Amino acid sequence: MKVIVNANVILEDGIIFDGVVEINGDRIGNVCKKSEYTIPNGAEIIDANGLYVAPGLIDIHNHGSEEYLWVDEPLKCAEHFIKHGQTTILPTLYCNLNAERLIDGTKKIKETAKSGIGKIIDGIYMEGPYMSGRGSNQKYILWGGEIIKEEYQPVIDEVGSYARIWAIDPAREGIEGFMQDVKADNPSAIFALGHSSATSTQCRQVYKYGVKVQTHHGDSGKAKGCAQGTIGAGCDEFTLYNQDMYAELICDEVGVHVQPDMIKMVMKVKGTERIILITDCMPKSGDFTNNEKDGIVFGPDLNYDYEGHLAGSHLTLDNACRNLMRHTGHGLCHAIRCASLNPAKLLGIDDKVGSIEKGKIANLILIDGMVNVKSVYLQGEKVIEQ
Repeated sequence: MKVIVNANVILEDGIIFDGVVEINGDRIGNVCKKSEYTIPNGAEIIDANGLYVAPGLIDIHNHGSEEYLWVDEPLKCAEHFIKHGQTTILPTLYCNLNAERLIDGTKKIKETAKSGIGKIIDGIYMEGPYMSGRGSNQKYILWGGEIIKEEYQPVIDEVGSYARIWAIDPAREGIEGFMQDVKADNPSAIFALGHSSATSTQCRQVYKYGVKVQTHHGDSGKAKGCAQGTIGAGCDEFTLYNQDMYAELICDEVGVHVQPDMIKMVMKVKGTERIILITDCMPKSGDFTNNEKDGIVFGPDLNYDYEGHLAGSHLTLDNACRNLMRHTGHGLCHAIRCASLNPAKLLGIDDKVGSIEKGKIANLILIDGMVNVKSVYLQGEKVIEQ
């Protein structure tokens, strides 16, 4: 048994100052005020020295580290992100991978997830294959033509329930047949509104298949207006007014993916209960630098493709939490929730992870007030000390 003392414990809706967290095996044994707890004889005492204890962070949308893709080097990616407090991750596979690469990459990821640090992997996020083709790395997108069952069914058959989320474009002709076949194989599959210029009407048409989240809100495409000078209602708007939808946000340092005022608006409309911070991290594509004359704004924690188009980030979730606080004024408790409990609820794993509660898996991080990670506990065992 381990007992963390002298800690400020971040809960779902508050903080226990001068709190105690008991770890019993791989589970949380108790969470309470110091005054309400007696340390058992023989327990290992861990002095947090006034640091915050938070639930391990959950990143549902992550292509890889600055150096490696998950499909190529899953263990090296896991080793990178665990240092930043990310104890649950869905490696993300993009629509620039053909069927063979999607299948082989998933097999490699699944094998890595069986042991060691690889246990932070909890399925995959399929960003595609059927999105609009308007995202980054456009000349490499391979699934832009007709949706053909004979082409996608082998991927569904092999990936199966390991794909927790599939991002789709509601405007693609034939997309409903694809969604139906995904659901036939895995009834619990979640769909995300991916890169798309679909209208809100088209979003509503596919919502019934289990659309629960929008891929990086504010940076997925816009619907056309009905007349010159008007603004259309599309995926962003459908996500905002549908109270059950979650919105992914990429909170980079200078607010390029989503401008700070937009982040504040989304937070106000959705509330802290329906925002999910993601990294959308991926390997560096080149040495692109700022090019304002082309309307491209440079960000120090962002990634750009071969043409200088925005292509994900070099974020980690600890940085994303810090940036959310910087841009909105929200506090530590809210930022952590957006990177832990909210994604856990979306995935339906909040009975096991996502918050610090008795009986849940002891995926815990010790952080300071700026979300700098000092220690990481994975299933009750310390794996990082820094």
